[in-house]
Amino acid sequence: MRCEPINRFLGGLPFTVVAAIALTLSVIPFLAGSYSFSGFGNVACILATGALLYFLNKTFSFIRAVTTINVSVLLMLEAANPHLSAGDPRGSLMCIVMLASAFILFGSYNRRDAQRSIFITFVILMLGALLHYACLYLIPVFMLGFMQMRVMNFKGFLAMGVGLITPLWIILGLEIVSPGEITLPEMQNVWSLLSSGESWLLLTVVIASAVLLVALMIVNLMQIYSYKTQIRAYNGFFSVLSIATMIMMAADYGNILSYLPVLNCCIAVQVAHTFTISDNPRRFIGIVLLLAACVASYGIFYYY
Repeated sequence: MRCEPINRFLGGLPFTVVAAIALTLSVIPFLAGSYSFSGFGNVACILATGALLYFLNKTFSFIRAVTTINVSVLLMLEAANPHLSAGDPRGSLMCIVMLASAFILFGSYNRRDAQRSIFITFVILMLGALLHYACLYLIPVFMLGFMQMRVMNFKGFLAMGVGLITPLWIILGLEIVSPGEITLPEMQNVWSLLSSGESWLLLTVVIASAVLLVALMIVNLMQIYSYKTQIRAYNGFFSVLSIATMIMMAADYGNILSYLPVLNCCIAVQVAHTFTISDNPRRFIGIVLLLAACVASYGIFYYY
């Protein structure tokens, strides 16, 4: 059996196109039910997330090869759970905020004039937090990220502080909102919207995703450690992001669907590492098994 053509197909654009079509088709049965037509808007956000993830790697080469397997896996994981693909788009928007900020973060590596990059990044993160409180956890993640980029000094902390204050100063100064209208965010509780069967299935998916992510991080650790310092810093950011996301999913479990797209993005990066690092001609089997698990997950959600 010739395996390399299969590997090339899975790692290339044709499979990504198939995954994008499957994602789009997967939301259609749910739009007539409890979900609104905002599901297609969410699909657009997921596709934009995939494009950002591809260009982030193409620009900074933190994965061994320029590949689209990371995008394909992300689309597969999102399509596997209709609560993500056809539901509230805020988790997908948070993923876009994270990846857009990552472009600025990675571009600041070891630069002496990184204060402007730090300022812009934290303005973006605070704007995201004003739209959805879950973005707040990205603030310490990116602070650590700038430390990994070797640019976070005293001026960097000042730029971070000003960046976080600026959006609040603008909306208050322009009287878009008044101080009395600023309240603590309303916590979500997705579990109250799900049936018992859906709740158990979602919990199973989340636990399986977290276990897969940790396992892949361990498998890829030694190879990534052998990369040059700059590439290790980029991947170190994804490691911190992965750990922080899993912690937040446990702490803010009622809002777990908002964090799951970011977790899926981290899984996609680690799968791409494993796929491109391995020289096993049968490495496509792992992708096929993951695809089968995604199809099974979608099917079970569908019948619930």
